[in-house]
Amino acid sequence: MSRQLSILCFGNSLTAGFYSYGLEYNPYAIKLKEHLEHEFLGLELLTTVAGQPGDLVCRPGAFLSRIEMKCDNSHYDWVIFLGGTNDLGYGFDSEKIYAGLQDSWDVVLRSGAKVLSLTIPECQARVKNLDLRRSALNKLILDHKAERYYAFDLCSKIPYHSSTEQFIEEIFDDGLHLTAKGYDLMGQVIGEHLAGILKEESDGQAQNVEL
Repeated sequence: MSRQLSILCFGNSLTAGFYSYGLEYNPYAIKLKEHLEHEFLGLELLTTVAGQPGDLVCRPGAFLSRIEMKCDNSHYDWVIFLGGTNDLGYGFDSEKIYAGLQDSWDVVLRSGAKVLSLTIPECQARVKNLDLRRSALNKLILDHKAERYYAFDLCSKIPYHSSTEQFIEEIFDDGLHLTAKGYDLMGQVIGEHLAGILKEESDGQAQNVEL
C-alpha cells in the first residue's frame, strides 16, 4: 500500500459532525484518521471533510454538483459517502435516493478513486413509512455492485431503538445527530472497517508480487 492516502468524507450534517444545534462540530474524520494512523504506522493520511448540513441527494439538493466540484479540483484515493438522511425526512422514495447516490458514486469511480458508502443510521422518530424506506435504501446501498465500490453497514453499528438508555444518552444528541462521543464512535467503526479493506488489498498485492 502507498504510504500516502487521501480520503474525502462527503455528506451532510452527520459527516460535518454537527451537534449542539450546530454550535459545535466534531467530524468523524478526526477519529477515523487517528485509527488508520495507529493501524498503519508511517502512513501519511490526508483527510478532507465536506459535510453540508441540510443537503439533499435528490433535486433540488446540491449533492451531485458538490461531488463533481470536489473531484474536478482534487484527487482522492477514497471517498466515504453518507447521504440520504435528509431525503428520507422529506419523504423521497428509496429508489429515487438510490439513483441519486449512484450518480454521485459514478463521478468518484470515474475519477479513479474508491467509494465506501455508509448505510443511514436510525433516528429517534419511529414512523413505519420512514423505517421501511430507510431499510430499503440501506439494502440497496449494501447490495450495490461496482468495481472499486464498497459498502459499510453503519446503521447496525449505531442502533437507536435497540440500544440502552445510557447508550442513547451518550451517543445521540437530539434524536438525529450524534454527540461528540457519538461521532468518535462513528469514526472508530468506519476506521476499523476501512483498515480491514486496506489490509486485504495489501495482502493481495503482496501475493501477486510473490507469484
